[in-house]
Amino acid sequence: MDWVTLVQIGVAAALGGAVGLERELGTQPAGLRTHMLVSIGAALFTLAGAEFLRGGDPTRVAAQVVTGVGFLGGGAILREGATVRGLTTAASLWVTAAIGLAVGLRLWLAAVAATIGAVAVLWPTKYFEREVLPQRRALEATLALEPGAALDEVETAAHRVLPRSKVLRVTHSDAGQALVVASEPMRDVSLSQLAERLRTIPGVRGVELSR
Repeated sequence: MDWVTLVQIGVAAALGGAVGLERELGTQPAGLRTHMLVSIGAALFTLAGAEFLRGGDPTRVAAQVVTGVGFLGGGAILREGATVRGLTTAASLWVTAAIGLAVGLRLWLAAVAATIGAVAVLWPTKYFEREVLPQRRALEATLALEPGAALDEVETAAHRVLPRSKVLRVTHSDAGQALVVASEPMRDVSLSQLAERLRTIPGVRGVELSR
């Protein structure tokens, strides 16, 4: 019936929006509208597949939806030095597509349960991860070197300040050389203290720290 199809599309939009709202509030690149569109699209492809196949297997179309969402999620993933960003957003898009597929197949309970589970993972779990668990994000230090500075000596001194570290790259530009080092987080030392220690290394004229 036509009204059932309209209900399915509406439910898919609402459930996708519930997941996307958290991403929107977190100022992520893929937010409310993106998740709603992904859920609607997945539901519509599933409905179209079921109508076209007429008694066949609609999951044949659903499998192609999952592949397409994989490309969309890949675009949300960014690598910034030692840190990879966007994995959670990519995963939320993947789950949202699955929710849309479930709605298209009229698996109402599974779709609602998956939405509640996804929101619970994205919202309360994020607070727990930030406030209760120790910081696990890698620390990246960019050391701007003075002209003529001995690179190997600066690297050795940086390892003394950041014992669990490794050199990511060495850059050369008009502004001079720079040494980029990644390190495991140090819970007992603040970023300002680390920056001051790195700044005192002979041959270092500037320090930039980021997580």
